[in-house]
Amino acid sequence: MFHSLRPFLLSATLLVGATSLSAAEGTDNAALKAEIEQVLEKSQLWLAAQQQPNGAFASGAKFALGITGMAVDALQTAPAYLPKGGKEVDLALKFLWDHQQTNGGVYTEDEGLGNYNTSLALMAMATTDRLEAERTKRMQDYLFGSQNVDPKSVAFGGMGYGSRGEGNEDLSNTSFAIEALTRSGVPASDPHLQKALKFLEHCQDLSSHNDKPWAGNSGGGVYSPDESKAGGSWKPEANEPTPKLEPYGSMTYQLISSYIALDLKPGDPRLDAAYKWVTANYVFDRNPGMPEGKKQQGLLYYYMTMAKTFDLLNVTEVETGTGKHDWRRDLFEAIKSRAAKANLPDGSECLIWINSADRWAEGMPHVTGPYLIRALKRIHQSL
Repeated sequence: MFHSLRPFLLSATLLVGATSLSAAEGTDNAALKAEIEQVLEKSQLWLAAQQQPNGAFASGAKFALGITGMAVDALQTAPAYLPKGGKEVDLALKFLWDHQQTNGGVYTEDEGLGNYNTSLALMAMATTDRLEAERTKRMQDYLFGSQNVDPKSVAFGGMGYGSRGEGNEDLSNTSFAIEALTRSGVPASDPHLQKALKFLEHCQDLSSHNDKPWAGNSGGGVYSPDESKAGGSWKPEANEPTPKLEPYGSMTYQLISSYIALDLKPGDPRLDAAYKWVTANYVFDRNPGMPEGKKQQGLLYYYMTMAKTFDLLNVTEVETGTGKHDWRRDLFEAIKSRAAKANLPDGSECLIWINSADRWAEGMPHVTGPYLIRALKRIHQSL
C-alpha cells in the first residue's frame, strides 16, 4: 500500500517544489521591476526636463532632431512617462515636423543626417500613435530613395546617415531605417527591405551567405561590407590583399534585431550564427570585439541593442560556456552601475549616463539617456 503511494507523493513533492520556485521567481521579478522603475523615474525626470520651449530635447542645434526623436520614443515607450496627447509630445513632434523637407526627409541642410533623423522621427511617431498617413508616406519614400540600389556596389541595399553620399552605407543606420519602416507599417516583404536584407548578409561574417572575400564563419556583424570599427577595411577596386573585418557586439546585436524585423526565425542559419556569436561574447564590461584602447567605445549603444535583441527573441536566459544567465538582471546591474547622479535646478535628484570613451556622442547624456531608458523598458517588459 505504501509502495503504491510513492509516485503520488513524489509528484506532489515535485509540484510543491515547482510552485515554490515559481513563487520565488515571481517575487524576485517583482523586486527587480520595482528597482528598474526607480531608475526609470530618475532618468526620465532628467530627460523630460531637457525639453526646450521649441519642443527640442537639446538646448543647441547639434543633433537636436535625432535627440528629440530618440527622447520621445524612449519616454513614450510603455510604461509611458509623458501624458498621451499632452503638450510636451505635441511640441516635440511639431519641432520634428517643422524640419520636414519637401523631399519628405527630416533634417537641416547644414547638418544633414537625413536618414538618421528621419528614422528616429518615424519611430517617435509610431510610439505616440501619430503616424499621419501622408506625412508618414513621404518619410518612408525619403528613406527608400536614399537606399543604395547599385547592384555593382559593395553596399547594395544599405542606407547611411544621408549626408555622405552613395558608398557610405552602414549597418547602424540601415538597422534604424529597417526598424522605423517596419514599425510604421512597411511589410518585411517590401522590395526595398529585401534589398536591405542583402546588405545585412554582407555585413555578417558568414561565408555561406556572404560572398565578400573577408567573410569567415564567426557569425558576427561588422559596420559595413567594407569596414569594421573593430578593425579592418578594404576597397574592392584597390587590388590589395583583403584584411579580416572584425565583428563586434553592438553591430552583431543590430544585425540580429534587423533579421528579426525582416521575419527571420530561429533555425535560420544567419540568425543562429549571429546568436552563437553573442552567446560566446556575453560580457558587460566592454563592447566585445573592439580592440585594446577602444573597448569602451559604443558601450551604452551596445547595452541598448542587447536589450532590444533579447527581448525580440523572447528569451529570459542566455546559455554560455559558463552556464545559464538571466540577461535582464545582468544588464540592469551593468546599467545601474554606470549611472551618475545629477540635479535639476530645483534640487531634484536624477540619473544620467556619460561614457568617458566619448565616441559616437556617448559623452552626451541627451543621447545615452534615451538609449538606456529604452533598454530598461525592454527589461521591464520582459519580466
